[in-house]
Amino acid sequence: MNKKFWTMLLVSTCWTMGAFAGLPEAVQSFEKGEYETAYPELLALSEEGNTVAAYYLGRMYQDGLGVTADKDKALHYFEMADKAQNPDAAVALGRMAIKGEGIAQNNELGLQYLKKAAYAGNENALYELGQAYEKGEGVEKNYTYAFGFYYMGALKGDKRAQLKVGKYYLQGRGIPQDYNAAVKWYVRSANQGYIPAQQEWANLRVSHPRLRNPLDAYSWFSILAAYNSDSVGQEAAARREQISRSFDGSVLSAQQKKIMEWRPIPASQSVPAKERLEAIIPIIPGFNDEETTKTRLEAGAALHSDGTNYGVSGKMIETAVSTGDRGALEKAIEKSAEKGQTKAFGYYGDLLRNRFGDVAASVAWYRKGADAGDAYSQYQLGKAYCEGRGINPPDIATCYGWMLIASKTADKNLTLTVRDAIQSIEGAATTEELEKGKAVVDTYNQQQESKSTEKQNKKSPGLFNLF
Repeated sequence: MNKKFWTMLLVSTCWTMGAFAGLPEAVQSFEKGEYETAYPELLALSEEGNTVAAYYLGRMYQDGLGVTADKDKALHYFEMADKAQNPDAAVALGRMAIKGEGIAQNNELGLQYLKKAAYAGNENALYELGQAYEKGEGVEKNYTYAFGFYYMGALKGDKRAQLKVGKYYLQGRGIPQDYNAAVKWYVRSANQGYIPAQQEWANLRVSHPRLRNPLDAYSWFSILAAYNSDSVGQEAAARREQISRSFDGSVLSAQQKKIMEWRPIPASQSVPAKERLEAIIPIIPGFNDEETTKTRLEAGAALHSDGTNYGVSGKMIETAVSTGDRGALEKAIEKSAEKGQTKAFGYYGDLLRNRFGDVAASVAWYRKGADAGDAYSQYQLGKAYCEGRGINPPDIATCYGWMLIASKTADKNLTLTVRDAIQSIEGAATTEELEKGKAVVDTYNQQQESKSTEKQNKKSPGLFNLF
């Protein structure tokens, strides 16, 4: 095996985090604003190596929450959490680098941190990158790229990003103007109870020539008035009263019934799963273009990074990291796979390798995906055999076989990466290894045919089965 090929297949490793008692209670105290209670527990846990606790300590020192603000200490704890692939810590470091807070101002470094978190599906990172391109912070202003990042966050259910996408469609900024799409995203954000979206949408229903609908505006001002007792609610109540003068009592009575039934929806329900899976993501150079994706794959980076498609939330991951119990994660993955989403196996393999540092377990899940026909899992399983990653010793023949199997994928970026890997293997492997690799393909094909026949037999009763 030539040196170039081995270099191409190198995989980065991550720190492993153990289980600690008291973290859920400490985080709960933090979220309640009970910082004096949270601080000593978070400090003790971080000193034992708990990087989730380190992230929260970073936030406390960054914003002076229960402690004296200290950017240097915030940087220390965020870096500690980032080494364990905590995406929220990467976002915090990205912001600090771009703003020059606690660290020398460095736009390139800041964007690297944000992209790193965005690849992990972090909503805040996607929103921050959208802001960077919208405002020209650290990058040249580009509304098309800003829309792309906002759109990725909107699909994940980020109400802020959904409002941005609605605005961009309404204004034709970075994307062709589309009133129907604008309405859809404004309403999705507003239905999550996001006050800025509700206010803007209500005002558009009053004043915009193409979107004007006073009765709908009355509804949204009523919702704002009902859910807010401050100046926001008071102003909304006044606008509602003003609009009500244009309608008779029977019309408003019927509308009030609908208003009383309204309830905010959770982010996870704001975008249909089918739309998330089938959405066409805009290509952003340096992030998800063909060359960047290919380079990331060759470097061992994760391809499937958004777990929401498979029922995995950030909270579930953090709980598994802090407790060591991955049962809920695996149940969600298996459930998705049963529905035909075999890519879930590859995603989970990546998660185990990059977030939990459990290489052996990641190989087991890649194998499940490979057997289920997921090309990405087949590619990663092949790499594991070539590198001896979770498999000892390395097995070039089996690696070659899985690469050949993975080459049948329809994914253009993956096809290019697999093709290059195959060429590297063929230039370094022996004739015997290549022949053994082809035998792996034959065995796999026979197994798939057997599964297909077995499945068909289950569907078709025998000729003499009268029941």
